[in-house]
Amino acid sequence: MMGAPLKKWIVLLAALWAAGPAFAQEEPTEEAEETPEEGATEDAGDEAEPVDEAESEEAEPAEEAGPTDDMAALQAAIEEQAELLQSQAKAIEDLNTQLQQTKLKLIPKDEIKFGLEGNYRVRGHVFNHLYASQTKGNGDYLGDGRFLRQRLQLRPTFNYKDLAKAFVEVRALDDVMFGDNQSNASTALFAGEPSETNVDGLDHAPIYVSRAWMEIAVPVGLLRIGRQPSHWGMGLLANDGDGFRNTFGEAHYASTNDRMLFATKPLAIYEKIAGKPDSGTPLFAVVAVDRLVEDPLIQYYGFQCTPGLLQGTDPEYDRRCDPDGDGVTDDDHGYTDDTFAPENRPPDWWVDQNDDVWEMVYVLVYKGEKVRYFGGTGDLTAGVWAVHRKQQETDSNVLIVDAYVSSKVHGTIVEFEGISISGTSRAIALPGSTNEAGRGDPLTKDVGIAGYVARVGYEQPGWKLLFEHGFASGDEAVADRKFTGRPLNPDHNVGLLLYEEVLSRVSQVRWTESANGLWSNGGVYNSRYIFPTAHVYPLDNWEIVGGYLSIWPHKPDGAIIACTDDDEGCTTPSSQQPEASTLGYEVDFAIKHRWHEHVLLSLETGFAKATDRLPLEGVGLNPEGKFFTFQTRIAYEF
Repeated sequence: MMGAPLKKWIVLLAALWAAGPAFAQEEPTEEAEETPEEGATEDAGDEAEPVDEAESEEAEPAEEAGPTDDMAALQAAIEEQAELLQSQAKAIEDLNTQLQQTKLKLIPKDEIKFGLEGNYRVRGHVFNHLYASQTKGNGDYLGDGRFLRQRLQLRPTFNYKDLAKAFVEVRALDDVMFGDNQSNASTALFAGEPSETNVDGLDHAPIYVSRAWMEIAVPVGLLRIGRQPSHWGMGLLANDGDGFRNTFGEAHYASTNDRMLFATKPLAIYEKIAGKPDSGTPLFAVVAVDRLVEDPLIQYYGFQCTPGLLQGTDPEYDRRCDPDGDGVTDDDHGYTDDTFAPENRPPDWWVDQNDDVWEMVYVLVYKGEKVRYFGGTGDLTAGVWAVHRKQQETDSNVLIVDAYVSSKVHGTIVEFEGISISGTSRAIALPGSTNEAGRGDPLTKDVGIAGYVARVGYEQPGWKLLFEHGFASGDEAVADRKFTGRPLNPDHNVGLLLYEEVLSRVSQVRWTESANGLWSNGGVYNSRYIFPTAHVYPLDNWEIVGGYLSIWPHKPDGAIIACTDDDEGCTTPSSQQPEASTLGYEVDFAIKHRWHEHVLLSLETGFAKATDRLPLEGVGLNPEGKFFTFQTRIAYEF
C-alpha cells in the first residue's frame, strides 16, 4: 500500500505542476511596471489627485474577481491530477501484487523432484538337446524346450535439491514364467489367469519391495542408510544386478545389503583444513557397516548329539548333550538344526548377539573422468574394497580384499579385478564339508579363496575387440581343513551355456539342496577360462557381437569335475578317468538394437560342446555334450 507521506508529496508536485500556468498569468506586464515609476518622478511634495470614491469602489470588485476564478481553477486542476496519480498508483500497486502472487505460484512448494528408473524385460529361451529328457530311449528327439520369463523393476526417486534423496525399489513378476503353471484352472485347456511360477517350479510373491534407502548430504560427505544395492568393479564379488551390462544373458540375482554408509573426499577435507584451494581430485573414501544376520533361523550348535550315551561308558558322551546332568545324553541333533520354524521363535529372539553376523566395509577409490595420462585423455578408476566379516558363535573371522583397476585411453582398454578371501571359520557345516575324523575340530576351516578377471582390448569408432581371462578357485577336498572353493558372482555372465546352464545344473544336483551355498548358480566355478569377443557397430544403436569361450578345470574333486592322474589328489582309477583336458568350449553370437530410445532388443544364440570331465548323464543333461540355444530379449528401460 502507498503511504500517506508519499501521497502528500505527489499532491504537492501535482500542485506545483498545475500552478505554473496560473502564476504565469499573474505576472505584471512591462507597461504596468513602468506606470508607478513615472508617477514617482513627480515632485514628492505634490499631493496625488483625488480619486472619485465611487469610481474606486466600482473598480475594486473587478480587480478581485480574476484571482478568485484562477484559484478555483487551480484547485480543480490539482485535485484532478491528484486523482489521476492516485488511480495510477493504485494500478501499479495491483500489478505488483499480481506479480508477487505469480512468483509464489511458480516456486515449487517443497522443491522435491520425482524420478523413475528401472526396466521391464521379457526373455525367451529355446534349448536344443540340453536335457536328456528331450530324447527318447530309442534316440528319437522329442523337440526343443521353450519358455519365456519376465521381470519388472521400478525405482522411484525423491530428490530435494540434491541434499536429501529417497529411493524405493519394487520388483514384480521377478523371473516369473509365462502362463498358468500352478493349475489355477483345474483343466489346463481352460487356463486363463497366469500364475507367479519361477523357473524352480515354485510360486513367488508377485510384487515386493526389494530395496529402500536414503542419501543425505552432510558438510563433509554423504550418508546412505537402508536396504541398498551393493556393487564394486566388474561385479565379481558384489554385483547389484541392475541394467543390462552383460554381453550375453541376464542378471538374475542382486547383491543387496542392510547398510549404513558414509562416503567423503579425504583430500578435499585436508585441503580445506590446510587453507589450500580445492584441487578437485576424485579420490573417495567409504566406511560402511552391514548387518547381515540378526538371528539365523537354522540353529547352529557346532557339535552333534546322540541320545542315550552314558557318561564314563561311551567315549562319544558329550556333556553339552546332557542338559539335566543325569549322566545320560538327552539331545538329538547334528551340527545344525534346520527344523526350527519362524513361529517357534520366542519374543526375545533378537536379543542373542552371539549369532549375529556383521561386517565392516572400507573402500578407497580414485575415479577420474577425462583425465590426462599417458599422453592422452581418458577415464581411470583404481581402488580397493576391503571387508571384515565376523560371527562370534562360529568363531568366524574373515577378511576379503577386492582390488579393481579400469583404464581407457588412446582407445586401449585395460580392466582387472582380483579377490582374496582369507581367515578362519566354524560356520561351514554343510554335508560332506566337515573335516575327517581324528583331525581336530571337524568344523574348523582355514579359508583361502581367490578369483580374478582381466580384460584388455582396443576400441575405435565402429568396432571393439576384447580379450577376457578369468579364474575362480576350486576345492578338491571339501572334507579337509582348507576351504578354497567359491564361484564368482553369478551375475557376472560368461557365455550362454557352459557356465550358465551346464555347470550350474551339475553343481546343483551333486551338492543337493542341503548344501545350496556351494551351488554355482551360473557363476564361474572351479576353473580358468578365456573369452575373446569382437564387437561391430554398423549403424547408430546397432551392435553385432561374437565370442568364443574355452574352460579348463582348476581343482577337480572327482564328483562335479572328473580328475586325471595329472590332478593333485585324484583317486579315480585310470580306466575311468576322462580323456579331455578341458571342460569344453562355446561359441556365442548376438545382434542388439536400441529402439525408440527406451526399447532394447537382443537376439542371442550359442553352441557349446562339453567334455567327459563333466558328469552330464548323471545330472539329467544330454550325455552327448552338444548343446544349442537361441534366446531373445525385449526390454523397456525407464
